[in-house]
Amino acid sequence: MTATVDQLSQPARGRGTPRVLLVTEGTYPFVVGGVSTWCDRLLRGLDDIDWRVVGVTAGDTASRRAYQLPANVSDFSRIELWAASHRLPRQHDPRPDLPAALARAVLPWASDPMDLVRELVWCRAHPHAVAASFRGRSAWAQFLEAAAEAAGRPDDEVTPGATLDLDAATTLYQVLGWIARAAAVRTPDADMSIVSAAGWAAIPGVIDKALRGTPMMLVEHGIYMREVYLAGVRNPARPGVRLVTTRVSRAFARAAYHCADLIAPCTEAHRRWEVALGADPDRIHPIPNGVEVPAEFAPAPRTKTVVSVARIDPLKDIHTLLRVARVVADRHPDVRFLQYGPVSPGQDRYATSCFDLHRELGLGDVFRFMGHTDRPLDAVRHADVAVLTSISEGFPMAVLEALGQGRPVVATAVGGVPSALQGGGYAVPVRDVSGFASAVCALLDEPPLAEVLGRRGQARVLRKFRLDDMLERYRDAIQLLATSQRPRLRVVAG
Repeated sequence: MTATVDQLSQPARGRGTPRVLLVTEGTYPFVVGGVSTWCDRLLRGLDDIDWRVVGVTAGDTASRRAYQLPANVSDFSRIELWAASHRLPRQHDPRPDLPAALARAVLPWASDPMDLVRELVWCRAHPHAVAASFRGRSAWAQFLEAAAEAAGRPDDEVTPGATLDLDAATTLYQVLGWIARAAAVRTPDADMSIVSAAGWAAIPGVIDKALRGTPMMLVEHGIYMREVYLAGVRNPARPGVRLVTTRVSRAFARAAYHCADLIAPCTEAHRRWEVALGADPDRIHPIPNGVEVPAEFAPAPRTKTVVSVARIDPLKDIHTLLRVARVVADRHPDVRFLQYGPVSPGQDRYATSCFDLHRELGLGDVFRFMGHTDRPLDAVRHADVAVLTSISEGFPMAVLEALGQGRPVVATAVGGVPSALQGGGYAVPVRDVSGFASAVCALLDEPPLAEVLGRRGQARVLRKFRLDDMLERYRDAIQLLATSQRPRLRVVAG
């Protein structure tokens, strides 16, 4: 196998309707939540664009669609990571060194992002050989040698070398197989791609950029790498498996930042992480989320109702919300907490722990799990206070929507939350039960104060975070990239 990188001039693009590929990961159109809400509003709001959507899914994530695709989506497909087959051509002509090459591309702390891109391109160019390349003693032996060498390579400034045990090596081999099969799936032709996260969703984007010269825009709602680190802290898996998970995710992120023509985080707060992972600061141009705002201010009902719109997921830290409810209820026995949101895919055990904690705290009807709602704005309008206890966020739609409805918000000071809240509520440290409960009680104790903050929050959304403004910023970015005449990076693999 040989691989070279060269510069080719970009073919002229048509001036008709832009064809835009949107790549999602475990979200739209299958799972409700802030990122899916953003996707749906983007597609429907920019209805003069020819959208093609590819959903990267795993397990039962794609068991049903939570959203009906709008009419301007001309193509929809998905890449199922755990599928035994992606209906690729019959397998032959294996390349036994492919697993070893992928291991060398993802495991080192400071590997060249283009090493991974080259191997992904090879998989796209040789889909018939991918599965067979992971079978046989030679492939496994070469992989073990390469993985041991790559993991054991120290970075003098950051990390010592590591040793992979059999459990970690087997996990890595399986993950690399998923990567290779996902890379082999051809995506629809487009004038540009929008990648919704610097993780698995980046695979089609970086391949199309390298192989076809398709401009790539990376949109970040949360920092993918940071959330992987947080999940690793909670994961009881052995250190070797955590090393595999974090290094693979780091390799994805660095490849995405390296290849993206434009990086559009939803908040300026993400810039530090992006630059640290190799992003060119000149390519980072934040586009904050936006929401619709009612024409008139609707006062809160003053029923001592506290509403949270968040899926049941460790990142949303429902445990802290339950403990806050207990403290607030001790001061306000007539308070009601309503938590709207489904259980995230794969988080059934966490949901069970939340229900168990609810019983242990004796909350009863003080705190009710309301499940999924198709009308989150109605839920917020019936609240006196909106809350969000997340340990990680980007620029959450739930906070913006609550502010837009004129409701004061108490939320954790993560991601872009503090910049969104200015004047419209309180930002408190993560897992600060006492501080969070005190802020909620202050708003319940003083309804006039709550109304002032609600009006200020709504006015701020009207000034800074209107849906129309967000859509115009994306339209400008799409027009810029979809008609780009700049040279493209092409990877030639043989």
